[in-house]
Amino acid sequence: MDKNRINELADFFYSSDDSNIVPLRLAITTGQYSGFDLNKKDFITLMEILNKSKNLKEDLEYFLGNNYGK
Repeated sequence: MDKNRINELADFFYSSDDSNIVPLRLAITTGQYSGFDLNKKDFITLMEILNKSKNLKEDLEYFLGNNYGK
C-alpha cells in the first residue's frame, strides 16, 4: 500500500462522525480493559508502520509508547 492509498483511507475514515457515511473506525486495544481511539494522524502512522515495518513488535511498541491516541 502506498502513501497515497493510506491518505485516501484516512480521508475516508475521518470524513464524518455520521455512521451512515463512515460505518466503522479502528481503535487500539492494548489489554483486557485498556486502549484508545485513533485520530487521523495516528491512523496514518499505524498504517505506515503496518506497511513498512521490518520489526513489527518493536515498531508497535514505539507507537504505543509515544502516547498516540492520547
